[in-house]
Amino acid sequence: MKKILIITALILGCLVPLLARTKEFYYILALLISAFIFLGFKRNNFSVVDLLIIFIITIPMHTFRFGSENAFIRLSEIAFIPLFIYWILTLFLRKETNLTIRKEFILLFIFLIINIISTQNSMYPAISWQKIFILAYLFIFSYIVTNILDTSKRVETVIKAMVLISSIASIIAALQSIIPQLLVFERVPIGKVFGITFYRAGVGWHDPNYFALFAGMNAALTFACIFSFQNNKLYKICFPLQLLGVIATFSRTVSGSLLLTCIYLLIHFRKSKLLFVVFTASAIMIAIVTTSMLTIYKNEPFLAALFYRVPERRILEDPTSIMGHRAAAFIANWKMFIDHPVIGVGPFMAIYKFAQYRPSNYESPPRSWLASHNAYLQLLAEKGIFGFLTFMIFILLILKKIRLALKKAPDNSPNKNYLLGLKSSIFVLLIASLTLETLYELQFWLTIGLILAILNLINKDSYAQ
Repeated sequence: MKKILIITALILGCLVPLLARTKEFYYILALLISAFIFLGFKRNNFSVVDLLIIFIITIPMHTFRFGSENAFIRLSEIAFIPLFIYWILTLFLRKETNLTIRKEFILLFIFLIINIISTQNSMYPAISWQKIFILAYLFIFSYIVTNILDTSKRVETVIKAMVLISSIASIIAALQSIIPQLLVFERVPIGKVFGITFYRAGVGWHDPNYFALFAGMNAALTFACIFSFQNNKLYKICFPLQLLGVIATFSRTVSGSLLLTCIYLLIHFRKSKLLFVVFTASAIMIAIVTTSMLTIYKNEPFLAALFYRVPERRILEDPTSIMGHRAAAFIANWKMFIDHPVIGVGPFMAIYKFAQYRPSNYESPPRSWLASHNAYLQLLAEKGIFGFLTFMIFILLILKKIRLALKKAPDNSPNKNYLLGLKSSIFVLLIASLTLETLYELQFWLTIGLILAILNLINKDSYAQ
């Protein structure tokens, strides 16, 4: 390990004078420093799980990438390369290979075939094929996670790493919200409170909503672990930090999704007093926000920007404009599905087809392209009814297997507790998918891999008994 560190340091020393002027150099430098710090603690106990943890470090830095606008490779994809190579090598070095294929991955393979067929209607086949390759990479990544997490100890290690990494990223988000110099991408001010201007934080995401989704999914997992592992201080410390990270993004979608998921968990754990407080406070806030629009606009500009994000004039002219341009995207995507119900308009083409299906009676952005803003409508529009049903069957099958495993596993099983937390993470994503596009989210496919790994462990324990 020392020789590898020395050689890497020498290479970096030679490259610094040549690459120091490019921002991409600092992306890879940040990853290498993180990897060296982490591996420095590991010393001789290095394994493929450590490469997975280094990969997880890159998730909050999702928009860091190399290349042009259309042809690029992300920092996370660079981190995936050594993980994939090491995993392949360990397979060949094992005396007994264990490459069982669960039926869930068969569904994903069918979904991939449907994506390939749907390219027949694609406006830009090159872009569609690029997205298909990304999907294939995500499916492979999820399978690798399932394969390498073959012990309860490994599962616990990865989950704790997820919780810690998302908490550290959330601290960065909180600082970004009040120190705009720390923002890597666009600076979007929300308003002033006590003379302090607050900005939408995104850490290494261009769109703060998707960093919020990453932090929110981890926060749901952590919240479940607080009740499951009551003596573990890690989760009690990390949950407020993750919550702060979500708040710093000012994402209404993820905040609402996390709130609903936490209410579900409070019901599950029978925390009636806390449930009453959270539910009552939420109901009062929703009532005030929906019944006092004009009052809030006139007297509370910060809250107006936070909850509505549209000028008072537009609220008076059209109360539905609170949905912004999302409603226009919803209508356009539904029309795409009606016109192409079988195989859709092609992978990632709904964004470019917007101009053709743009509703004439609804105010929407003047640009000719617009994202779907709804994962379910995007599936219908781009993959047709068969693609939509295949993916939804996959999700329902995962949830069914979780429900059966939670009944099968003993109450004191850590795997059972983690499985409930990961189920909660999926709930956050499924709710957020009503206004976000979530099919390509790394945290989602990492969560799927973890769930399937735990299902394997629970089944193995039940057979042993």
